[in-house]
Amino acid sequence: MLKQIIHNTLLIIASLVATFLLMEGVFRLLPVNEGLRTQAVNNDSPIIHFEKDRTSTWSRFPDFSMKNTVHANNFGFINDQDYTVDGDRPVLAVIGDSYVEAAMVPYEETLQGRLAKSLASTYRVYSFAASGAPLSQYLAFAGYAKDKFKAQKMVFVIVSNDFDESLTKYKSAPGFHYFTLPPKENHELVRMDYTPSSTVRLLRHSRLALYLVTNLQLTNTISTLFSDAPAAVNVGQTSADANEERLNDSKYAVDAFLALLPEYSGLQPSDIIFVVDGLRPHLYSETNLKNVSKSYAAQMRDYFIAQALQQHFTAIDLTDAFIKDFEQHRQPFEFPKDGHWNGRGHGIAAQQTSNVLAQ
Repeated sequence: MLKQIIHNTLLIIASLVATFLLMEGVFRLLPVNEGLRTQAVNNDSPIIHFEKDRTSTWSRFPDFSMKNTVHANNFGFINDQDYTVDGDRPVLAVIGDSYVEAAMVPYEETLQGRLAKSLASTYRVYSFAASGAPLSQYLAFAGYAKDKFKAQKMVFVIVSNDFDESLTKYKSAPGFHYFTLPPKENHELVRMDYTPSSTVRLLRHSRLALYLVTNLQLTNTISTLFSDAPAAVNVGQTSADANEERLNDSKYAVDAFLALLPEYSGLQPSDIIFVVDGLRPHLYSETNLKNVSKSYAAQMRDYFIAQALQQHFTAIDLTDAFIKDFEQHRQPFEFPKDGHWNGRGHGIAAQQTSNVLAQ
């Protein structure tokens, strides 16, 4: 009897191993999202970045309906060009979150890729970005671009979830810098260190595991299934909820960011450009745009732009440019199942930025 139990147990284990190996082999033939492999963030390496000198497959959704090839350069940022500390042209730094990381868009179609081509004789255009980065992290990127590359101009892409997510009260993801409430002295940033666990490092090498986590998003799916919370109503890629506490907290984040930016960047406001996303997809309809005018995203965009202009920064509101282009071509600026800018969206942002730089 014991021999039979052992035999059956071993048979089951062997079958599971064989099934896993078979599935692993199948998924290695498919465009599974291989991940960007975020590196440790600590005192020795305080700025979030990815595994250096690595080209990988990025994809989204179980059917791989979005896919792209991305490259992390010699400094670990998603950019097809390597960076040099010294060069014959000054650096223009493009800073942001997933809109600048832009893993879903071919490099040559991105804001920074287009600027690098059109401004090749004038600037070295380097991008510094990571998905999930808020305003507070943009300060850290700005300081890094100043200290490492002596950046002479900076372009920041501002989206609607950049404001409250700058505060540990609302988000505290490992690897990023944040403001705290109540604020620390002089709005000091707090860094959330990150060390990839041995489990994470192991799973990075399994295409089956990567598919379950990145393409199927199994953890998010399970959380949603067991959550009793009603689905949030989003405007501008963030919750539309404009309660007074959230607005006041977010305005503090904006004020602190703008106050600290000249110090972190080492630049005058005249050398800094903010590219502020429009309220997509609501801007495709005048009625829809009017209906969300009191949403959190709408109010915070207006506040950010007003404060930036008051302090003599340049702020580009993409709303009008998006509306004008859409009326003429009837082409959206995001993907069918993903709210990030597509190549057209990046093209409009690049053109508006180039227009300002040419002035």
